[in-house]
Amino acid sequence: HLEISRPLFQIAPLFFSILGAPASGKSYFLASMTWKLRQTLPQYFGVAMNDTDTTSNSRLHDYEEQQFMNPNPEALVALAKTEVQGDMYDTVLIGQQSVSFPRPFLFTLQPMSKHVNQGQTKKVSRIMCLYDNAGESFLPGADKATSPVTRHLALSRCLFFLFDPTQDPRFRYACKGISDDPQMQIRNERLSRENSTRQDTILIEAIQRVRRFAGLRDDELHQRPLVIVVTKWDSWQKLIPDLTTDVPFRTVKNSDLKVLDLDRVYAASRKVGELLRRLTPELVSAAEGFARELIFVPVSATGRAPEVDPVTGGLGIRPKDIQPFWVEVPVLYALSRFSGGLVGGYSKASESKEPV
Repeated sequence: HLEISRPLFQIAPLFFSILGAPASGKSYFLASMTWKLRQTLPQYFGVAMNDTDTTSNSRLHDYEEQQFMNPNPEALVALAKTEVQGDMYDTVLIGQQSVSFPRPFLFTLQPMSKHVNQGQTKKVSRIMCLYDNAGESFLPGADKATSPVTRHLALSRCLFFLFDPTQDPRFRYACKGISDDPQMQIRNERLSRENSTRQDTILIEAIQRVRRFAGLRDDELHQRPLVIVVTKWDSWQKLIPDLTTDVPFRTVKNSDLKVLDLDRVYAASRKVGELLRRLTPELVSAAEGFARELIFVPVSATGRAPEVDPVTGGLGIRPKDIQPFWVEVPVLYALSRFSGGLVGGYSKASESKEPV
């Protein structure tokens, strides 16, 4: 049998999907994002975020502990990549056929006593279900009847596509001489072929699956947001020197709580979108032809470049040096849109009253 956590029968779920090419930084992004949300939501938004199912979230716990609760903060740490099989999947028998389903990360979000909607806990509480797929899951033929690993895309209220600039040769050339990230170093043709994946093809394959599973026509725009999360901001931020790393929060009038400053998110989105249109026009074209609402969010899961391990030759980061920025913003943006009053968002365009 497929085990389902008891709270899912009691609290309304909110589905989000995270996707990207292999080695785009999903593991680092997930660990930093959930770690920051565990602190940011209670402190600034009055929302408690707890594990709905510690078994489902065990992989994330390992990631968080390696990066943020490591007993040896000087050690070089490298997180394991998302796999296409293993403890992130559940296999059950349907008739005589074994079927593998992806296991989501589950978090219960509830208003705290200082929240404006604390008296409506049953109405506004949500279980946030985060689905993460290995990049290989978007190869042709990877999603089939015995392994329907990406069909959650059609149910997600918001899609997060991770774009890794260090995998794109045009970004690497643009950052030549202005970035000390070893991932941004110019590579020879063989290494580029071996270590890079066409990220626009991953996005296009995901788009085709959403259309197929959701019953959308090929000329029909998806009505839910697509957020292009541009990772490893620390390695390319000099390409947009006037883009601030300050958190985009705004204080609510007569309250200690914050709301998301949507105007700052949109301003950053415009600047990052302009850069991607110049350097990776095919990616932006595919995204614009799919989603009615498209947002670009720059993030850095670690806040600095990794180091080369002198023993293994691989890349790692020392826990003491990790300083994520904006990594929580993509999910806060989605929550401000779809959480039903848990997280507020403010924009001058809709300034009829102070938001809650």
